[in-house]
Amino acid sequence: MQEDLLGYLLGALDDSEMRRISARLQEDPDLVEELEKLKRITDSLEEAYVPVEAPRKDLVEITLDSIASQDLGFQEELAENALLAGVVVGGTGLNSSADADLEKSFVDPASRSNGLSDVSAVNGLGAASGFRWWDWVGAVTAAAVLLCIILPALANGRFEARKIACQDQLRRFGVALTQFVSRSPEQRLPAVAESGPEAFAGVYALRLNESGLLPEGEMRWCPSMATPEINSPELVNLGEIRSLDQLHDVTVDELRHIQQYSGGHYAYNLGVLDDHQFTSPRFEARASFAVMSDAPLLGNLGSANLESSEKLAEWIGHGGRGINVLFEDGQVRFITVESLQVMPDHPLLNHEGNVEAGVNIDDATLGPSWRPPFRHVPQR
Repeated sequence: MQEDLLGYLLGALDDSEMRRISARLQEDPDLVEELEKLKRITDSLEEAYVPVEAPRKDLVEITLDSIASQDLGFQEELAENALLAGVVVGGTGLNSSADADLEKSFVDPASRSNGLSDVSAVNGLGAASGFRWWDWVGAVTAAAVLLCIILPALANGRFEARKIACQDQLRRFGVALTQFVSRSPEQRLPAVAESGPEAFAGVYALRLNESGLLPEGEMRWCPSMATPEINSPELVNLGEIRSLDQLHDVTVDELRHIQQYSGGHYAYNLGVLDDHQFTSPRFEARASFAVMSDAPLLGNLGSANLESSEKLAEWIGHGGRGINVLFEDGQVRFITVESLQVMPDHPLLNHEGNVEAGVNIDDATLGPSWRPPFRHVPQR
């Protein structure tokens, strides 16, 4: 059973297995406790993860300066090669006396210094110069080519590491949401209110926290983006918000701050219209229904910014390449910017092309923390 629980925790089971384990969790408290133990183990593994750091921007310059400043220790051998080249190639201008000195330099080590000086003078090179100018050109070219091969690989490795770390966090959210649904009488995802202080997408994090399913606030911050400092104004301490009722008593500025930042770097489902009535989606483990994703960067994101890949790339993380999306069946997939434009159900737009609640029960729309379910509703 532990293998099934681990697969459930990682979202690695198929739809039927996910539903079966979810039903077992509702009936067996011991199974829930076992799942929590596995979750603590996987969390400890994730805490030990260290993202790959990007190479320094001035790595090329440092490498080239290092090559230029090193004593490569090949001066004598290169000079001897130059001497050989002078002997073999005709028209060097060496007379018989020079030829004799040259031959002697290879036989008698004591005479090498004079022979080297003579040939250096013939070739116009100083005895201690080492590389000739074309040797330097070759070395610099080789170093540049090598760096051009290595640097993209390092950058891509860093991108992959952060993308995978973000996907792991979304899977953990998926497990928390599944547990939330299992406690809901109607089997529904967390509700975004139609208006008022709870009418914002980031209320998901508050509802999970209130249910004891989101103990770690740092889960809200995507590894591909900078995590706010501990004293940063962007950091909302969810532990200080003991119940959602507090949202109705805080000042307007405090409420705006909570709405903007409590959801962190992620986007959450804004709800759907069911027979023209706004409600939270009923959980059906659908493989194509988006529940969460990396959020577009904070700002006044509207449908106009999502009309093209170029525009969308300016608003999303992961280097503008795409977003991680958590679907209702627990699977997390990385969707490129280009693929977003051709998806039947765009995760960031409803079927009418707006960043608002879905127009039907199968229309998923995700919004950043501050986003209300409809554009023109009061949030206080």
